[in-house]
Amino acid sequence: MNQELFTYVVVFIFGLIFGSFYNVLIYRLPRNISVVFPSSHCPHCKQRLKWYDNIPLLSFLILKGKCRYCGEKISIRYPLVELSSGLLAVLSFHKWGLNVDGVVYYFFFSALLVMSLIDWHYFIIPPEINIGGLVVALLVSPFREDITWQESLAGAFIGFLVPFLIYLYYVKVRKIEGLGFGDVILLSFIGAVGGVYAVFASLALGSLLGLIYVIPLIIKHKSLSFAVPFGPFLSLGAFLGILFKEEILKLFTGV
Repeated sequence: MNQELFTYVVVFIFGLIFGSFYNVLIYRLPRNISVVFPSSHCPHCKQRLKWYDNIPLLSFLILKGKCRYCGEKISIRYPLVELSSGLLAVLSFHKWGLNVDGVVYYFFFSALLVMSLIDWHYFIIPPEINIGGLVVALLVSPFREDITWQESLAGAFIGFLVPFLIYLYYVKVRKIEGLGFGDVILLSFIGAVGGVYAVFASLALGSLLGLIYVIPLIIKHKSLSFAVPFGPFLSLGAFLGILFKEEILKLFTGV
């Protein structure tokens, strides 16, 4: 195995390990359970899991997707999140390298993944990740090469201001919550990581993706009386916008 391939394998394994922790966050944060105590256990029989029951991907395959103790099925979400985290780690390393930017983007994409899954099921964007991520993104911005601290600060400000005005319009004028306040903070977080560009890329692509998803539902139910979380679409828009930033800017600027 050559050095480059070995590095990719190590990065992927670290991503898998973090992915295992992300599953803990996805399960516990919306339930207001400590992410430290109690230790990992089966959500069905409450049996404490051994270390060999928690090996990312492998344990799920060895146990054939069932709890060792009670035989209940383990959600496919667990290995998929672990795999996604591993692939995000490899992607970030490949595109930005093993540096501050690569680490920032990996944890940023991971945060988007965790928040999206929680928001999709519970209509909640956990502030522990959302606000915490925003603060950390601003603090590390002076050490990055991909963006300056001024661009990060401007992105956070615009990312808050634009959706906040939309939020106020819906709440004060239309008397409905068209955009959740968690989405406002999310866009500020996105701006702190990717600058002003990322904010508008997230809004544009997220709105387009959301529209593509919602139109069939409107046709099927012949009604607008249903709720769809916007956070996952904003997150996917930010992910695609940042990942293909050069291509998108070239498309619109011709440069």
